[in-house]
Amino acid sequence: MAVLSQLDPFDLLEAQFVRGAPVTHLALFADWRAMRCAWIASYILTTGRDGRRPFAVLAVGHTGQAGVAQAAFLARDHVRHRLAIGRAAVLIRDGLPPFMDAHGIARIEARCWADHPTAPGFLTRVGFKFEARLPGFGGALASTTFLQFALVAPIPAAAAANPEETLKCA
Repeated sequence: MAVLSQLDPFDLLEAQFVRGAPVTHLALFADWRAMRCAWIASYILTTGRDGRRPFAVLAVGHTGQAGVAQAAFLARDHVRHRLAIGRAAVLIRDGLPPFMDAHGIARIEARCWADHPTAPGFLTRVGFKFEARLPGFGGALASTTFLQFALVAPIPAAAAANPEETLKCA
């Protein structure tokens, strides 16, 4: 709640475009908690000398497709917390490959509002690759475009060498 009640203004706009309507921090908190059953992992990122000042939330959840997950990162003021967000990007970048391996994830997807001033750069620094522009978000609120990024685990050498051996169709 400490993060969602003081979101960066662009993160809040992005959340509103996703939902197609204005949203309060209470509605965001309810949505965040409702997704718990789909989470693979969820983190509250903190900073400060005592490590008790939350500045961001991060979750990785199931999409319903085997081996595919989705990620979400929301933070407080991106300028004020730029150093903590930068450190988080390094930790996430370094931690994702073993995390993916440990959880059988071959692909993690993330989307951001195309006009967000920092989200595309954050996703790139974390290791995600741009895939596509996705117009049509926002519903009645506005027609806006999101960008899709993905982090894809390397294909095992055996599967790449013998693709017909990895999936047999009768």
